[in-house]
Amino acid sequence: MWPRCFIVLRGGMNAIAYNRLRSAWLCTQDMTLNALRHIPLLADAPAHLLDELARESRQRVLSRNEILFAQGSPALTAYFVLSGRVRLMQHTTDGQDVAMGVFVPYEPVGLLVAIVGAPYPGACEALDHTTVLAVSAASIARVMSQHPPLMLKVIKMMHARLTEANDRIRELAAERVERRLARVVLRLANKVGVKEEVNGASRIRIDMPLSRQNLAELAGTTLHTVSRILSDWQRSGLVDTGREHLVILRAHDLVLVAEDIAPTEDARSRSS
Repeated sequence: MWPRCFIVLRGGMNAIAYNRLRSAWLCTQDMTLNALRHIPLLADAPAHLLDELARESRQRVLSRNEILFAQGSPALTAYFVLSGRVRLMQHTTDGQDVAMGVFVPYEPVGLLVAIVGAPYPGACEALDHTTVLAVSAASIARVMSQHPPLMLKVIKMMHARLTEANDRIRELAAERVERRLARVVLRLANKVGVKEEVNGASRIRIDMPLSRQNLAELAGTTLHTVSRILSDWQRSGLVDTGREHLVILRAHDLVLVAEDIAPTEDARSRSS
């Protein structure tokens, strides 16, 4: 099924120009369809529904720090990250920025609010060069009504995010800042960590630009506090930090910090 624009253009273009345009559109459609098949939330959807979504979706390329959508604007579109990273930030009335999460390839952004018709709860910003797939709320709603298993997946995703939000509230209310920061770093390692072997030692590199200010926002603390903790961790050999990069050198010992467990004698000897 061709878009209406091709039917209109065909009468006003020469054959060569029309065929080139049609070939480019077909190539884009194939790329979009392939991307949709890699999104876990949509992987089990019937082929004809994925074909419909591919025709109705569009890709958008963002440069670093570019805003995808603004806080409070109507959520008419849901997005799926195809490459790169984005973060969701909420600006409070007292002028503070609160990090609500980092989203990596094939994760949805703004899906839940688009489904219920609520405004975007925060601003979405690209952390590096990023490509997203934009799908209208109406298209998502139609696919969910025609494919009920997708609705169950969305409910499970809502539960997972609510659980994570509750965990963060508990951490902010009851845990030391160092524990919170350790949990943030470990969550990022689980999402975007790359395991490496250097001189026979295992390490995990956080594969995204990551400033100390970014970490402070994610942990709900100040830049000064994050800088102090990271300096302590670097001196003890837990991590290696630099300008917008972080490498976990001793993941097990960082877990001990996150769980507030006293280090073993072996861990103490390694840090001395």
